[in-house]
Amino acid sequence: MFDTYEIKIINDEEILYIYLDLNCEFSIKDFNLKREKINSIIKRFIIENKIDFKGNLVTLIIGSTIVFNTVLNNYDIKRSQYVINDNIKYVSKEVVNSNNNTVNNLNKKIQEEQIKEQELVKQLENKTSNSKNNVNATNKKKSSNKAVNNKTSVQNNLKSNNVNKSKEKKVDEKIKENTENKQEIDNNIYISLNKNGYVINIELEEYLIGVVGAEMPACFHIEALKSQAIISRTYALKAKSKVKVLSSNESNQSYKSNDELKKFWGNNYNTYYNKIVNAVKATKGMYLVYNGNYIEAVFHSTSNGKTESSINVWGNSYPYLVSVDSIYDNSNPSFTKNKEFTYSELQEKLGFEINNETEFNIINKTSGNRVNKVVIDNHEYTGVKLRNILGLRSADFEIEKKENKVIFTTKGYGHGVGLSQYGANGYAKNGYSYKDILNHYYKGVSIKKII
Repeated sequence: MFDTYEIKIINDEEILYIYLDLNCEFSIKDFNLKREKINSIIKRFIIENKIDFKGNLVTLIIGSTIVFNTVLNNYDIKRSQYVINDNIKYVSKEVVNSNNNTVNNLNKKIQEEQIKEQELVKQLENKTSNSKNNVNATNKKKSSNKAVNNKTSVQNNLKSNNVNKSKEKKVDEKIKENTENKQEIDNNIYISLNKNGYVINIELEEYLIGVVGAEMPACFHIEALKSQAIISRTYALKAKSKVKVLSSNESNQSYKSNDELKKFWGNNYNTYYNKIVNAVKATKGMYLVYNGNYIEAVFHSTSNGKTESSINVWGNSYPYLVSVDSIYDNSNPSFTKNKEFTYSELQEKLGFEINNETEFNIINKTSGNRVNKVVIDNHEYTGVKLRNILGLRSADFEIEKKENKVIFTTKGYGHGVGLSQYGANGYAKNGYSYKDILNHYYKGVSIKKII
């Protein structure tokens, strides 16, 4: 049900925003009918995820739509940290690691809070009882008509209910107002990032500094860095639109924290950091769309002289991810690389017998001049599949047999689809702006900006 969350401080007050997946088992009607049940689920979610939430206002969101606002009692949250359903005691790691005196003090504190709560309830009951007696006495003096007394009692109950509804409505309106006003502060855009096993929420533009610094050499031309910032922003925004938690490794797009960048850049930290910040700021809020939708913002390190069409890599055709010239990629010192395998190593990886008599035949190539089909001893592979099995740098490879080994010579580095980073740097050095670069590598796209 609950997917990700973030805590925002609005007007010095913490508000917990919980994002639900699109297959949420509750309907909007259920949210109004099952407030107590949903509050209970929210409390459990806070406990199980060890959320450091000190406020009491909670908003549930599906996609970009607010579907439920509620107020949690801080006492309930505090108490539920130790007691969950049917009085089953939950002992945290801190309590387990502490001595028995700490546990006893904790239980004593809970009992004291229970007594305080009971006393508060009694005071409220007495106050309510006295208030009712005063109302009845006043009504009796004014009229001895029983119907009038009944009517007055009903009106009081209705008034009380209206007051409660009014308070609840004001809370809902306050949360809604704060949510809308947040747009004016920081565009209300935060990225959920899994960093070392912990999900953190980081502001989009700050996140991009760590991404661009990790993904593209900071010594590259500023226009190439701007291109990378827009691509990475597009990738992040599309992930957020799908309520997706990004990771900080290469399975999504790499991210390095400020401390990691300091270690990564060493003595060049100040120069490179300021350069990356300038690239991100210069393109703030910019992202790429095709027909009004976020593009698949894919990129790679180094092309082989031409980029690849997406259909030849993933089987999906996108009109903006087609093969284009990328003429500056050979500036990469590792543009051409050799990788050697013994026959026994190849046999282990491919799963059938291979020796110096085994035939290796490249049948044809793709529009991006990469291997499309290769046959090894009657076993057929696509260039992409063989690249993945053998861990080659690209699908543009040549095969050379030696007496005791096979040599694969590759050109470029990466899947070859979308922007080539080394190619973009070459175009930037030759006078291309970031707009020119993006329009070259992604055909028919438009640059939009968050308002």
